[in-house]
Amino acid sequence: MIISTINEYDELKSVLVGGVDNFAWPTDDEEFNNIIKRSKSEAKSYKGPIDKVVLREASEDLEKFSEVLREIGIEVFRPKTNTTNWAYSARDIILTVGNTVIECPTPFSSRSKELDLYPFLKQADCHVIRAPRPQTINDPMFDAANVLKCNDKLVYLLSHSANEAGADWLQEQVGSEFEVIKWQAVQHQITHIDSTLLSCGERTIIANADRLTVESLPDFMKDYKIIWVKDCVPRKFHQFPLASKWIGMNMLTINPDTIIVDEIQYDLIEQLKIEKFKVIPLPMRQSRTLGGGFHCVTCDLHRS
Repeated sequence: MIISTINEYDELKSVLVGGVDNFAWPTDDEEFNNIIKRSKSEAKSYKGPIDKVVLREASEDLEKFSEVLREIGIEVFRPKTNTTNWAYSARDIILTVGNTVIECPTPFSSRSKELDLYPFLKQADCHVIRAPRPQTINDPMFDAANVLKCNDKLVYLLSHSANEAGADWLQEQVGSEFEVIKWQAVQHQITHIDSTLLSCGERTIIANADRLTVESLPDFMKDYKIIWVKDCVPRKFHQFPLASKWIGMNMLTINPDTIIVDEIQYDLIEQLKIEKFKVIPLPMRQSRTLGGGFHCVTCDLHRS
């Protein structure tokens, strides 16, 4: 297996897709509990086992997504998870940078050993770095989904799930080959970067118009072509929305010309078509319940 990625838009060759086998929300994860507390939703929160309909629909949509990727010619890895987990969002704690795989120092204690679910990485042609578990709020801490890869730059979103110490630690790991750029989205306390800012081509980005302005973008992006997303169709959710309606802009770029988008995002799909992208619409019915769209549920392994 080849591990090689430096951006979010080169031709995707192989990818890890998450799953819902043995899925259950954690009951003793402090950061997960904090997500619930910070939410402004009036919906009922929940823990433990999830409704079977949610898991069935999520499993069906992930399988259909995987089938489409395979039809395109992309190698798809679907590791089995034999213990209780919430490994639906495969991108969250595994960061691939160049030919390095980093097990990130996630603040979610219940996900700290999730890389052990992917033993095939031990046979991959790559360098594996296992970050130390954060013991205090001052220790390096971040999720992989806080990082946006832009060739020689790594945009690092400072948030509840990523601190400055984590950015400094990441810079030490990647050395001079990549520059880690600390970035704070203005006036918005968001967890991960990929429902706010995405890279879909050379000097082309997709930005959340509700959260960002040109002035609030990372400096090197301010003269990029910007596709502004003004709104998203909100998906229904079961009991509690782990993600906002903006999970609808959480899409996966297959190559500089092709993007996979939630099929109910009609206006966004038309907007991307006007920009000359080929759009593949697919269902992601439980994206708000489980907190992940097409970008979240994947970890790109090889792009070229």
